Amino acid sequence: MLTAIWLLPIAGALAVALLPRHLTKSVGLGVAGLTLLLTLAVAVSFDPGHRGYQFEENLPWVDQYKVAYHLGVDGISLWLLVLNALLTVIAILATGPRLQRLRGFIAMLLFLAGCLAGIFLAADLLLFYVFWEIQLIPAYFLLWQWGEGRSGRAALKFILYTLVGSLLALVGVIGEYIYAGNTFQLADLAAHPPTPAIQFGLFLLLGLAFAIKVPLFPFHGWLPDAYRAAPAAFLVTFAGVMGKTGAYAMLRILIPLLPHPVFWWDWNGVMPILAVIGIAWGALLALTQRDMKMVIAYSSVSHMGFIVLGIFSFNQPGQQGALIQMINHGVIIPALFLLVAWIGARTGSRDRAVLKDLAPRMPVLAGIFLIVTLAALGLPGLNSFVGEFMTLLGAWQFAPWLAVAGCIGLLLAPVYMLRLFQGVMYAARGEQLSAPSAESAEGVHVSGLPTTADGSIPQPVAAVAARPARLDLGRAELGILLPLVLLMFVLGLYPYLITQAMNALAFPLPVPWR
Repeated sequence: MLTAIWLLPIAGALAVALLPRHLTKSVGLGVAGLTLLLTLAVAVSFDPGHRGYQFEENLPWVDQYKVAYHLGVDGISLWLLVLNALLTVIAILATGPRLQRLRGFIAMLLFLAGCLAGIFLAADLLLFYVFWEIQLIPAYFLLWQWGEGRSGRAALKFILYTLVGSLLALVGVIGEYIYAGNTFQLADLAAHPPTPAIQFGLFLLLGLAFAIKVPLFPFHGWLPDAYRAAPAAFLVTFAGVMGKTGAYAMLRILIPLLPHPVFWWDWNGVMPILAVIGIAWGALLALTQRDMKMVIAYSSVSHMGFIVLGIFSFNQPGQQGALIQMINHGVIIPALFLLVAWIGARTGSRDRAVLKDLAPRMPVLAGIFLIVTLAALGLPGLNSFVGEFMTLLGAWQFAPWLAVAGCIGLLLAPVYMLRLFQGVMYAARGEQLSAPSAESAEGVHVSGLPTTADGSIPQPVAAVAARPARLDLGRAELGILLPLVLLMFVLGLYPYLITQAMNALAFPLPVPWR
């Protein structure tokens, strides 16, 4: 079953590339839907009381070097696997039928989904690295061939950053094999770590590789260009799942396989301090952006800082909160990017400085946007509150100053998120968009619109004011967002769904040292 979960999307990608164009979306959606059903079957059958891998598949691969085709799922990987399958379905649904080279786009989305599933399923370190490397191929082409603006530059920057990280990770993987018993089995490596001095060097290599993928401050330089260029359908999995692979690797590989240098790094404050700086830095940059897409992109940097802070709190609340926040972020960020993309498509602009009072024209979109905004800023009852609370609780138990510093992100998130929502959906008195009329249709000046310094009406606002066509979400778009919105309430009210699974670990995380 686990082999089918990663192999089916890759086989589906090949089928989509060869089939006629009119079958592209239906076949891609069918493959993604079947993969989602398989992952849900695994989730339903998962035993939270079992210790060790479940649904395990273990076959010799390269006997000479003790490399095995070893797959398994446990409490850390289970819900990330389900998230990947769900967001692949949503990404294909969100793909417009008029997209150029549609077959290639959906084939690459499925290829990427299979690689990401392999990362979450691999129980062999070398097999993990193979999937880790292959995921870059579809991501690069999706960004380069279907990106917006300077997509070539963004794709090149992304691949250079991540290839540097991959080379560091390769050296770390080889070092683990040489110094930890000539095996690539993750459970065996965790049970027999190398000497502390060797661990420190390996932690430096693997830690940098995973920090680039998160991305953790100051290794986030590839993210702004990549997120600005990426199309919305690709961002669903790019931001929703692919960014979690770095945090997942920290929790799956970095901490259990290299326990002693992790404490050394913490003693010097490196990882927690970088996480806290990332929380504040991302929030501050989100405040300065006019492009709505970039507000969401930099808010992602801030939220990923919470995840890393929880991981390196070295206690159960923090690490459980980090896993919850991985899932939460993967639910909220795709919804935000889709909403921003649809607003931009309807108005001709993503500039929040010139978009005003759209709620009367888009009441359904405004209502969904409000729910997602409240979830993103951590309103109690919605999913992000639980994850942020648990990560800060873990940070407080480990070092109170970390929790206090991390609260900067909690204070700034309502500012940039509410300013984004309120500024675009509503307007101050005298700025409301007038209803379209015969006069406005004939090009006569429409009173009540915000004006620029020279007295003219900003073009996107004028276009919305004079457009009589319906701008609100249609049934198809509402259906795409509905599963994500429901998950925001389910995970906010019943986070035990995720935390109970963390009792079933393939191998234990290191015991907190203080």
